[in-house]
Amino acid sequence: MSIESAKAFCVRMMSDDEFRGKIGAAETANVITELVNAERYDFSKNDLRKVISEIIGKNIEPEELTAMVCEVYESEIKAQGGTGSAQAVADWLNSLA
Repeated sequence: MSIESAKAFCVRMMSDDEFRGKIGAAETANVITELVNAERYDFSKNDLRKVISEIIGKNIEPEELTAMVCEVYESEIKAQGGTGSAQAVADWLNSLA
C-alpha cells in the first residue's frame, strides 16, 4: 500500500471521466475493488485520506472522507439525471484497510 498509488488513483479519478464513471456505476463494493485492483492501485483508506487532505489543503477525518467522496458522486448522479446512489462507493471506502 502506498501514498504514491493513492496519488495516482486520485489523479486518474480527477482526469478520467470514463474510469470515474465505471467506479460510480458499480453496483457493489466488490466490483469497485475489482476495478481498482485491475488497474493495480494499492493503497489504504488512510493513504487515500492523506492524499485528499493534501489536495484540498485541509486535514480530513476518515468519516469525512466517505461523506466527501459520496457527495461528489451523488451530485454527478443527479446532474446526469440518474436515480442511483453512491452506496457502493461508500461501502468500498469503508472496506479499505
